[in-house]
Amino acid sequence: MKDTMPQTAPRDVSVGSLFEADMEGVQGVVHWKRAFVRHEYPLVLLMTDVLLIAAIFSIVVALRYDVEIAQAVSRRVLAVIEFASITGVAMIGGYSYFTDSSRFRFISEHIIVSIGVFVGVFFAIYSFVSYGYKMNSGRSVVAATLIVFPVISIAYRYCLAKIKLAYQKGNALCIIGAGWAAVDLYRRLKERRSTYEVIVVDPFGKDVGNNLVEGDSGSPLVEPIEEIAFNSSMHGRYVENYVVASPLSDLPEDLVKRLAVAQFSGNNVCSYEAYLREKLMIIPPSEVTMAWALEEGFLLNKNVTYDRVKRFGDIIFGLTGLIVFAPVFVIIGILVWATSKGPIIFKQERVGKREVPFTLYKFRSMKVRSEKGSMYTEKNDSRLTPVGKFLRKTRLDELPQFWNVLKGDLSLIGPRAEWTELVRGYEQKFPYYHFRHAVKPGITGWAQVNYSYGASDKDTVEKLNYDLYYVRKHSMVLDAIIIVKTIYIVLFGRGQ
Repeated sequence: MKDTMPQTAPRDVSVGSLFEADMEGVQGVVHWKRAFVRHEYPLVLLMTDVLLIAAIFSIVVALRYDVEIAQAVSRRVLAVIEFASITGVAMIGGYSYFTDSSRFRFISEHIIVSIGVFVGVFFAIYSFVSYGYKMNSGRSVVAATLIVFPVISIAYRYCLAKIKLAYQKGNALCIIGAGWAAVDLYRRLKERRSTYEVIVVDPFGKDVGNNLVEGDSGSPLVEPIEEIAFNSSMHGRYVENYVVASPLSDLPEDLVKRLAVAQFSGNNVCSYEAYLREKLMIIPPSEVTMAWALEEGFLLNKNVTYDRVKRFGDIIFGLTGLIVFAPVFVIIGILVWATSKGPIIFKQERVGKREVPFTLYKFRSMKVRSEKGSMYTEKNDSRLTPVGKFLRKTRLDELPQFWNVLKGDLSLIGPRAEWTELVRGYEQKFPYYHFRHAVKPGITGWAQVNYSYGASDKDTVEKLNYDLYYVRKHSMVLDAIIIVKTIYIVLFGRGQ
């Protein structure tokens, strides 16, 4: 009887022959540095923090009480401090090899999240953990641990980052392909000031010898595919990632086999889309189709508890904001009224969840009728009033949106609510732009904390990359990360 079972691979390629086909090229491929980057580095940092917190806590207890440490240490209290502190560090990428912990932004976010952990731990311990339980560890012990740990954590991570950056300067990233995706990835890495040497190989040979970016002599020269090596360094540099920037279906079969063998053998091989999604934390619109919404991984309409908690948090946030900032409302209102003619509150129709329009409220930061000019807010925009520049820089112009949050038009966190006139044009220019309206818009969001206000169609596409990532990955953890980054922007005026 004739075999009608579908073949999953060519008949001459068995599992064994797949690895034998390029066995010579993978000898010694599992380099100790690659394994360390992928696994041991985060684990070492995690264990260091666990032991560091326990050591600080024990030392403070020993100095505070004249008894044996075993009797004075409260395991419940220590467990709460450990969990909260480690969670806070993880939120800001403190256990990722790719986080530059020497940057001012990381240090600032570490301080911000540490303040939040301090408040949260004290609330948890003295409201719940200590209820009906006699604790030996006093408030001074808890406070000292929560203050000393962030200081040491920031210091040793700063030193590690400097060592790591010096180490990474000798590493490379290999892009397989020389088309638009390779150019886009190269430009993104350049904009982020990546220290990797970018090596580009052309599997088809037509662009070999040319610069990757036409007219840019500083861009990498495209090399033949024969230069690629999975068993050793390239150009004398250790290759961190091999990024496939061409469709696999277009690549020669023998190259696809080598990529599969390299991946199974410990090399970090991924597609252009996967690299942007996992490393740069964006989803390019080029990856999005109607089928995208049907893929696995979406939490929309699946996590009812999360939606309820988020709405409850929005109500508390809206009420608290209106009450706490009431004096600020009065002061800003007077300043806006005294420095420029026109209404104090600016109203504009914006697009909300599922494309339902609503009226958004802000303190007016521009001169009256300035909406007849450019639709985009530009850096040093001449239409901004003197007070408006400060309000935009500090995001204080958005305080009236507490009312929108309380009403349910906005959430604290979500994609930026755009003007209806802009959205009409965007949906015609950019396919699947409407996907960002699958979730409720927010005062702050993933795009807002990672990218400035849009000043062009190019900026709009870049912001869409981040918005789609939020739609795909939105969760309580991502929301908490966005809150920390928003506080950083507000405190240090890094917004536009």
